[in-house]
Amino acid sequence: MTRFLLDADRCELTATAHSTLHPVRAVAQQLNGWVEATLVDGRLDLDSPVTARFELPMSALRVDNPLLGRELDRRLEIRRYPVAIAEVEKVSDAGGGRYEAAGQLTLHGERQPVRGTAELRVGEAGELLVDGEVQLDIRDFGLRPPSVFGLKVRPEVEVTLRIVAVPSD
Repeated sequence: MTRFLLDADRCELTATAHSTLHPVRAVAQQLNGWVEATLVDGRLDLDSPVTARFELPMSALRVDNPLLGRELDRRLEIRRYPVAIAEVEKVSDAGGGRYEAAGQLTLHGERQPVRGTAELRVGEAGELLVDGEVQLDIRDFGLRPPSVFGLKVRPEVEVTLRIVAVPSD
């Protein structure tokens, strides 16, 4: 089993919600954490455990609409809940080179089960390259969608992750 450390400068999270007018996007870099996995011929060995932990400083989120960004910061209470934590507990083959990941997400002080899918590749330098997505309903985390000057944001959020993790050895 190898521990891979996230290269925070090369990782990115994008959260997209839809509103009454247009999509609202929040983007963050500086994702920190690790992945523990065994690779065989560039694929995950699912006979061995695969686990991961990702931490996102909530202050790193940048929203494309400044008014909504301030409102989102207020609702997320980022001073009280400064970090979102995702823990991957189980990974299974979803077919076609994709994997399904199940685990827990702690956001705004609430811990909830989540499931998502990801594609994994191994880079030329042996780094893990992961593109994943998960659908969330922010109400599950005790949050109400923001609304500013008649612009109402829906509670369903599409989260995509681009992760680059390098072997720690």
